[in-house]
Amino acid sequence: MARESLEAKQARCRRIITALRRTHPDAKLALEFSSPLELLVALILAAQARDDLVNAVTADLFKKRLSAEDWMRLRESEVGKINFYRNKTRSIRGAARVLVEKFGSQVPRTMEELLTLPGVGRKTANAVLANAFGQPAIIVDTHVWRLSRRLGLTNEDDQDEIETDLAKVVPREDWTRFCHLLQFHGRRVCRAKKPNCPACSVNKLCPKIGVK
Repeated sequence: MARESLEAKQARCRRIITALRRTHPDAKLALEFSSPLELLVALILAAQARDDLVNAVTADLFKKRLSAEDWMRLRESEVGKINFYRNKTRSIRGAARVLVEKFGSQVPRTMEELLTLPGVGRKTANAVLANAFGQPAIIVDTHVWRLSRRLGLTNEDDQDEIETDLAKVVPREDWTRFCHLLQFHGRRVCRAKKPNCPACSVNKLCPKIGVK
C-alpha cells in the first residue's frame, strides 16, 4: 500500500471500525468485574495470563475480598494458578496499600494517579479509565499491538508510541471500542500464527493480506 496521508489513514480506520463492528457486535472486555477495584485486580492478574483463567480465579476472590484493605492481605496461594503469581500478589497488595494510604481506598480516575500504583502501567491504567470510568482510552495489549501494525495504522513497536499513533487516526469516541474490536478479531480471525485472510472482513482494507 502506498504511503497514506493522515486524512486517508483516518478514513480507512473508520471503515475498518465499521466492518469490525458488524463482524464482532459482541466485542467487549473479556475480564469479569463489578467495581473499579475488582477490575484493577483482574488486570494485574491478567498480564501474560489467559482471561478465562483469571475469571475463574477472581470468581471466588471477589466474593470475599471487597475492599482495598482486604486485598492488602491477599495470599500467594489464592492466585497460585496464574503465571507470575508471586509478583502479582505483591503488586496487588502494594496497590491496595497505596489506595488505602493515598486515595481513601478508592481507585483513582486519572492516568497520573493510577501510574503511582504498583503493577500498573499505561496499558492497565487505560483499561481502568476506559472500562471502569467510561473515559475514552487506547489499550495497547498484544492484539492491539499486533493488528494495528498489520493493518498499517502504525509502524511503531513501542506500546506508548503505538498509543500515540492510534490516537491520531481512531476517532476519540471509538478509542475503547476499537481496542475491543481488535482484541476479538485477533482471537477469532487474525491469529498470530495463522491469520485467516480469506475470512477477514477487513482484508480489502489491510496492506498485509496474505502475509504470514
